[in-house]
Amino acid sequence: MKKTVQELAVLLGGTVIGNGDAVIEDVKGLAEAGQQDITFAVDPYTEYLPQVHAGAVIVEKEVPAGDNTLVIVENPRLAFSQLLVLFHPRQSITPGIHPTAIVDSSAAVGEDVAIMPYAVIGKNVEIGKGSTIYPYVFLGDNVKIGEGSVIYPGAVIHENCVLGKRAVIRAHAVIGGEGFGFATEKGKHTRIPQIGNVTIGDDVEIGACTCLDNATLGSTKVGRGTKIDNLVHLGHNVEIGEDCFLIAQTGIAGSTKAGNHVIFAGQTGCTGHITIGDNAVFAGKTGITGNIKGNQVYAGFPARPHMEWSRTQVYLKHLPEMARTVKALQKKIAELEKKLEQQ
Repeated sequence: MKKTVQELAVLLGGTVIGNGDAVIEDVKGLAEAGQQDITFAVDPYTEYLPQVHAGAVIVEKEVPAGDNTLVIVENPRLAFSQLLVLFHPRQSITPGIHPTAIVDSSAAVGEDVAIMPYAVIGKNVEIGKGSTIYPYVFLGDNVKIGEGSVIYPGAVIHENCVLGKRAVIRAHAVIGGEGFGFATEKGKHTRIPQIGNVTIGDDVEIGACTCLDNATLGSTKVGRGTKIDNLVHLGHNVEIGEDCFLIAQTGIAGSTKAGNHVIFAGQTGCTGHITIGDNAVFAGKTGITGNIKGNQVYAGFPARPHMEWSRTQVYLKHLPEMARTVKALQKKIAELEKKLEQQ
């Protein structure tokens, strides 16, 4: 595919500063881009633009850029993602049910659905139009899949779970596996049946090998637009709000409720039965042990406001020096006390 910079700018709703007639053949990263490529840059990387020799660079505002043509847009990352789709469209999928797929006769399969080899579709399953079910997917009885969804190879959606429109479930994710609930008596553990389900809103993405446990009663919930990375675990009856980010290796224990626009950075751990306010942000490896107010950034274990945690880290860095100082002061005090006793 070949497009001029001006054509791409029109597509992105941007403004060209430089040579709008330059021809673009591909999209590449800032370090790799050449004269036939378009790339993007955001602060602080815009300071390196004079060293870049791309066909065009997407930026948020006019900056010193050497010999590069600029395309000014409101959101460079979003614009770049649009061009990735344009220049590298996903493989087209032919609708239909492969002969090796097992589809129960009671299942309702919408128009233009693709069900690939060895997928298993249970009783009373509903699959919305335009969805794609990749090989070796298992959909348990009574599962509902919204239109335009994509379920990648090896994913398991257990019985009674409900996925909204345009859901993306990556390879080997498990939705609705039985929650971890036990009653202990005299040191022996007896499983408590988990009879609830998982409900997922529209435009949710679930990463590879992520596990969302079903509820003991009711539903484990993920709100519209939330994006969950690979290797994340949600316990039974967890409720995650809309437009949240959950990054790799985050674990949230049962019955915790998080508001909208919450960000859990990698390896964040969260105890159960607590509430987290809207717009809370947790730095990597934060340990959440109690209720959290929204609209703040948190870090450390236990979680505390980021600035407070940062000050603590500065003090920790100086602890060895402080310890030596304290020991020296103790020694001097002891010497002074000894002299006073001798007087």
